[in-house]
Amino acid sequence: MRDLQPLLEPRSVAIIGASSSPEKSGYTLLKNIVDGGFKGPIYPINPKAKEILGHRAYPAITAVPEPVDLAFIVLPREVVAETIRACQAKGVGAAVIITAGFREAGGDGPRYQDALAAVIRAGQTRVIGPNTIGMVTMASRLIGTFVPYRHWKDGGVSLMSQTGLMAGAFMNELMRAEVQRLGIGKSLPVGNKIDVDEVDFLAYCRRDPATRVVGLHLEGIPDLPAFLRELRATSREKPVVVLKTARTAAGQRTAAAHTGADPVDMGALDEGLKACGVPRAGDLEDFMSTLKAFAWQPLPRGPRVGVVTWTGAQGVLAMDEVVEAGLEPATFTAETGRRLAALLPAWQAADVNPVDVWAAAERAARAVTEGTLDSVLADPNTDGALALILAIEGVDFSEVRQVFQGLKERHPTKPLYLVIYGSGVKTRWLHDLEGLDIPVFFNSRLAVSALAAATRYAQARGAR
Repeated sequence: MRDLQPLLEPRSVAIIGASSSPEKSGYTLLKNIVDGGFKGPIYPINPKAKEILGHRAYPAITAVPEPVDLAFIVLPREVVAETIRACQAKGVGAAVIITAGFREAGGDGPRYQDALAAVIRAGQTRVIGPNTIGMVTMASRLIGTFVPYRHWKDGGVSLMSQTGLMAGAFMNELMRAEVQRLGIGKSLPVGNKIDVDEVDFLAYCRRDPATRVVGLHLEGIPDLPAFLRELRATSREKPVVVLKTARTAAGQRTAAAHTGADPVDMGALDEGLKACGVPRAGDLEDFMSTLKAFAWQPLPRGPRVGVVTWTGAQGVLAMDEVVEAGLEPATFTAETGRRLAALLPAWQAADVNPVDVWAAAERAARAVTEGTLDSVLADPNTDGALALILAIEGVDFSEVRQVFQGLKERHPTKPLYLVIYGSGVKTRWLHDLEGLDIPVFFNSRLAVSALAAATRYAQARGAR
């Protein structure tokens, strides 16, 4: 296994191409690293400056008197290869090449990338990029990206992607959210993936105690057999979620211009993923929702789902989605039917899945919410529960946090997924639920997809 510790747990960083001019990318990157609170020494590299943002500048990476774990390179492509040679001479452990214009660009780009790859292979410095926005690793409090973050929530999810979105605008939006913010310990956009790849990242995450869930956004996979071997090893120990783009001919052409990625045999990939129980997300929202489900909730012990709904139409839709996803509507026991009958109107069948609580919730919102979900989660015939909630006036109550915290404490081995509809009341509910690690999904499709992914993974891991 190639050593990624200098990349993902750096003790010192250098910014080669750091600038004193706020309009330049070398300034923005350095400022974000400084403002992000990086734990170790920071070395700006600029032959024309003596100090930048309060840190002594050096004319070259080889002039830094102390060891450097990680170097960011923000220079024209024509000098990147010789800069990597200088990093190798210095003994820099890893480098992040921000510069674009290589294989993805056409023209002379492939020639520059081939020459750069030859230099990398001749040394020990591990490299990500070129053509990347930077990276974030909370192990060292390193916000090494062009996007400033008011707050980045640390957590057990580790991401590797071929898109800068995972350390850029998309992640900025997620990290600005006041509620349901997923904790991400490492986000590594690798761009053209000239050196460090998904096999290296999986091997690192398998051994990293801080990583509980791994997310991979992939356009190309240079060595599919090696990837599937490492995927099998990693998924035995912790969940992995894959978002594979460039699945069609049109997507492959676009990926070639984006990161220079080559096409992948999707049939072989899907067969390998299925054997490991590793889900392939359909889109970015599905990807993030599934990561949240794995990170926040226990794995289901089986495919039987109990649904509680505040709207009959949504219950019908959810049942279709449960079956189409390969899950099973749970059949409630007689005891659960008796418990539900005590909460529902006399005219309503009490042992039916989904449980439609609307009429009862109008009379006693808290008691019905807590009682129905508690009954469904306690049923030995259910492996998990999905609640489709209308958080609106008339079925609102003030003890939302107490109710759901109690449900979580009483049923710690069963996953509970929520979909909440509403406006002002919903906003308060979401704030009340904050910190309980109960996922709230945008719609039932995403919730059921995530639950099905967790179920298949649990079954595959249990069968090994």
